[in-house]
Amino acid sequence: MDNNRYCVIMAGGQGTRLWPLSRKSLPKQFLDLLGCGRTLLQQTYDRYCRIVPHENIIVATHVDYTDIVREQLPDLPDSQVIHEPAFRGTAPSIANLACHIRTLNPNANIVVAQSDQLILDESKFVDVISKGLDFVAEKKKLVVVGIKPTCPETRYGYIQAEGVPENDIFYKVRTFTEKPALEFARIFMESGEFYWNSGIYIWNVQTIIDTISTYLPDMMAMLENIYSEIPDRAQRRRKGYEIYTSFPNASVDMSVMERADNVYVMTGEFGWADIGTWDTLYGTLPKDSDGNVLIGCKTLKYSSHNNMVVLPKDKLVVMQGVDDLVVVDTDDILMICKKGNERDIRKFLNEAKMKLGEKMA
Repeated sequence: MDNNRYCVIMAGGQGTRLWPLSRKSLPKQFLDLLGCGRTLLQQTYDRYCRIVPHENIIVATHVDYTDIVREQLPDLPDSQVIHEPAFRGTAPSIANLACHIRTLNPNANIVVAQSDQLILDESKFVDVISKGLDFVAEKKKLVVVGIKPTCPETRYGYIQAEGVPENDIFYKVRTFTEKPALEFARIFMESGEFYWNSGIYIWNVQTIIDTISTYLPDMMAMLENIYSEIPDRAQRRRKGYEIYTSFPNASVDMSVMERADNVYVMTGEFGWADIGTWDTLYGTLPKDSDGNVLIGCKTLKYSSHNNMVVLPKDKLVVMQGVDDLVVVDTDDILMICKKGNERDIRKFLNEAKMKLGEKMA
């Protein structure tokens, strides 16, 4: 396996759209949402072990989740877990990780992975990501993996490709569009020029450092100073903690990728889904003959269709004459709402915190 290949698994998000199952204390990436016996983080780690040497896989997470990562990935040494002291978005996180990886290997080619995605065809996925890593090893390009739309989805960002592809699958990016209205999503899908933004990025370590330096020069200059002046890793970490909260809260998409002129989209079809909401989770999981997704529970159901039900293991649920509901039961919260109202989840969460305190988060 190529020792210049590295993987960064981003595992610091709070997953609020899957509340109340995904909580601040245990977000969705640390849950077995697919009922397969492995959490989303563990499945992501297993997947990338087929592409990248085990010793070159790094998990980036918030400091509050470090112990959870260690518990779920016990074979991963502490040196391969990077914990961040504040939520500052993907741009500061990726900039810091790039500087760190360059100290390990200045020739590193990196895939940045999300820890909450479903991949159905892992063999095709391995082939696609491997081709991307080989591409950026040869060319000073930033690559984002694009997924051919199967429906006019409004929950994903879109990438417009242009021109003739390099190596059959690498298109220069013309535009990025964040979560469009439905009518535009239909136009995008029908045009054949647009792809869903998977949030999987591939680049050479020096290429991404040079690009971030162009668009976020002050932040990168502070990081460069730390990594050039402090050889000891523990001391660098302490100094990094001191300045991390001063960094902008910025996404790598808006701050870097949408502004750079060396960005390419790599197309791939391997059965992809972002498990970000109850609706997407419902669409992902197998259903019974009445279209219900039932996780963890025993069931008596009568004339009930297309429901998403998540209950504690072996708890009995009796349903009669109910359709299109999301029912989630945790130790302290029972949520019952209509499917398709994912924007209301944040409202439920905010009102619960306001009335009952942060323990509801």
